[in-house]
Amino acid sequence: LLFGKNLKRATWIGTGLVSVAVFGLWGATNWTPSLVQSLPELMTLSAPAMAAKVSIAVMLLNAGALTGYFAFGFLADRFGRKAIFALMNGGSLIMMPLTFFFPHNYATVLALLPALGFFSKGLFGGFPLYLPELFPTKLRSTGAGFCYNAGRIVASGSPFMTGTLIAAFGSFGQAASAVALVYVAGLLIIPFAPETRDRPLPD
Repeated sequence: LLFGKNLKRATWIGTGLVSVAVFGLWGATNWTPSLVQSLPELMTLSAPAMAAKVSIAVMLLNAGALTGYFAFGFLADRFGRKAIFALMNGGSLIMMPLTFFFPHNYATVLALLPALGFFSKGLFGGFPLYLPELFPTKLRSTGAGFCYNAGRIVASGSPFMTGTLIAAFGSFGQAASAVALVYVAGLLIIPFAPETRDRPLPD
C-alpha cells in the first residue's frame, strides 16, 4: 500500500529525507569526539583531561541540537515544511566542512559545534511533524514508521564509509567534509516533496 500509486511519492520522499539526515549524523556529526581528540593542541593531555574537553564539546553540540529540535516546528509553521527542511540541509552542508575540515584549534571547534548541532541534529525535529502529514489515517503511523526506519537502514553503512574515506584521504576532516555532500541529495529531494503546512491531514 505504501508504494501504491497514491502514496509511493510520499513514501520515497519521506524515506529519502530521513536517509540523508541519518547518513550525515552517523557519518560525520557523531564523530565529534574523534574531531576533538585529533586536535594537535590537545594530543598531549591526560585521558581525564581529554575526556573533559570532549564532554564540553558534545554538550555544546547537543545544546545546539535541542535548540534546532524545538525551533523546527515553530519555523515550519511560519515558513513552511519544505523551506525549513531546505534550511536545515543547507546549513548542515555548510557547517559540517566548517567544523570538521577548517578549524585548527579547540576554541574554534567549540564556537562552531552549536550551529552544527542546530542544523544536522535539528533536522530530526521535522520528521515527527512532517512524516505523519504525508499519509492517510489508516496508514499514518505505518507510513511514518516505515520512512524513518527504512531511512536508518539505508544510512546504516555511513560510519563504515567514513572509515573508508579516512583511509583514502588520510584525514578525518576531509572524510567528514565528503560525507557532508549527502545534504546535496536532501536539497534535491525537497522540490519534489509536498508542502503540508495549513493543509488538512489526508483521510
